Amino acid sequence: MKILIADDELNLRTMLVAHLKHAGYEVTAVSDGEEAVKAASEDTFDVMVFDIMMPNKDGVEALKEIREKGILTPVILSTAKGDVEDRITGLDAGADDYLTKPFSMGELLARIRAAARRGAQTQPQVPAVITVSNVSLNKASAELSAVNSISLAAKEMKLFELLASNQGRSYTGDELFGKIWSDEPGTSPKVVEMYISYLRNKLLAVGALCTITGDTDSGYMLA
Repeated sequence: MKILIADDELNLRTMLVAHLKHAGYEVTAVSDGEEAVKAASEDTFDVMVFDIMMPNKDGVEALKEIREKGILTPVILSTAKGDVEDRITGLDAGADDYLTKPFSMGELLARIRAAARRGAQTQPQVPAVITVSNVSLNKASAELSAVNSISLAAKEMKLFELLASNQGRSYTGDELFGKIWSDEPGTSPKVVEMYISYLRNKLLAVGALCTITGDTDSGYMLA
């Protein structure tokens, strides 16, 4: 499970990361609201924990912004403030839960587990067929179709699905490598360029009206 922590208190942030990693979570930690919005926009998390009082952009502002982007990941707000009005403001902004500092790690872990369960229940179902332009990918059969049809290898399918589900967004070679090949230690990042080439050729072969633009540095995009 992946957790995003946003808190400007270095000692507390370091402690939270250590405890959460010890509990088996994958953790990304940032120090202000702007970084939180950027991280939430660029990666997928199961639960996010935002401190309210942060520089540049506070936790409530960050929360409002990610909700406006359509990101529905459960968010727990934490703050030293305990007033009812503060809790109402956070919940109205789209928070799923609220923690008043100081809190115990046991309580935080319990609230993370509860938020993750609620998030899993409300996640939209992933379609069995993904369509972009005149191209469709049947995930059950791994078949890419347009004018013609062709089978995709597992990594080709993951690559197409990621790009197709995020049209208008580009991914650098390093980002694609981290998302698709992170489970293959020892694999060279150059594998991304190879699979992009494979997928471009297959899109061409089926008569697709879309293709993958860009390069490993500027970022790849399905357009």
